Amino acid sequence: MKEMKALLFHVRGAMGHFRKVFSNSTSLSYYFPPRTTVMGMIAAAMGKERDRYYEELNQYEYSVSPLTGLRKLMFGETYLDTDNVDITSLRRLKQGVPTGREFVVPAGEEFLGYEVLVYPFNEIMMRNLRAPAYPISLGPANMLGWIEQVEEIQCEEFNSISGKVNSVSSLKPEIEEDIRIAIEEMVPRAFDAGRHSGPLSTYFLEIRGKPITVKGPAKGVRCKERNYLFL
Repeated sequence: MKEMKALLFHVRGAMGHFRKVFSNSTSLSYYFPPRTTVMGMIAAAMGKERDRYYEELNQYEYSVSPLTGLRKLMFGETYLDTDNVDITSLRRLKQGVPTGREFVVPAGEEFLGYEVLVYPFNEIMMRNLRAPAYPISLGPANMLGWIEQVEEIQCEEFNSISGKVNSVSSLKPEIEEDIRIAIEEMVPRAFDAGRHSGPLSTYFLEIRGKPITVKGPAKGVRCKERNYLFL
């Protein structure tokens, strides 16, 4: 195993919305922030301009682990009809556009939380996460959050695993008692310069934050006696 350093931090907030790339009129959400969303959080902390950080931050590996139980809620919303912008539509004197939006909220806890690992370690990134240049959000700008417990940790790389992981997994978990597995399909990994997501991936996670057992080829790191699989 190759020994390296990684960056670990916790991000928390009241709720999150990580819009599924294939959802249209109804805004569905993934249970966890995809790799692209994590890069956006870090870019905000570092003060990067929109759409100017993809190539730089895509060089790193990222892992996400739920710190709390997760559940989804659906709320109805009514948007302004902006097909024809006029006084009637802006004053809501004509019917709006009904839709729904899905939110991720904590199950049985006060705040939603995720543990994020960035590999390899970056000193500048750590300083920026401790004092973000721009506010951190769990998806949209109005889903504000905050960063906790930013630290540098020692890790060992691996290319295959047989054991427990707490992170979101690209490997299908083994069937065990008392676990609740969610499958998230068509999750983006990266954006190109034109903001196209490219190939989409499938991931598995335990929605109560419990460890799952996986086996197979997968890239990741072992840190503090915990296994983290990369998104």
